[in-house]
Amino acid sequence: MREPNPGLALYSFVAISVFFALLVAVFPVARDYSLLRPELVCLVILYWVMYAPEHVGVSVAFFTGWLQDAVEGSIWGAHALALSILAYIGLVSYQRIRNYSVWHQALWVVVLVGSHQVLVNWVQGLAGYQSPVAYMLVPTIISALCWPLVCYVLNHLRNYYRLL
Repeated sequence: MREPNPGLALYSFVAISVFFALLVAVFPVARDYSLLRPELVCLVILYWVMYAPEHVGVSVAFFTGWLQDAVEGSIWGAHALALSILAYIGLVSYQRIRNYSVWHQALWVVVLVGSHQVLVNWVQGLAGYQSPVAYMLVPTIISALCWPLVCYVLNHLRNYYRLL
């Protein structure tokens, strides 16, 4: 009897986690609290790039960014470009970053998510949109604080379903 492809289960789980992150990204919240929303799509892609680099790379990040642009109604290509660059940096340095503790990884997350925010706002600025610096800085800090929780949940689920 043929065993199921473990890669298919992993890709399905990655797709479900990205879908959940996209739902959180567009979940309606009050305008005062939208500033406190973490960049969960960015965190999920970063997690999968660092913990499954042979399966999730720049192309998955680009497609996810394209989906995020479509779902959020933002400038086409802004998130796709930013997530692709984030995935490339993650692929180049995942072996080093994974050796750190989760809280030290959160410092790297500040740098990587901050770069993501700067790239997205740069592309949107080219189209004439402006946003205050707080709309880049606060979600970056919140995302870094959420990184240990994202790692814990996805590690637990990954081990429970024996994906990697």
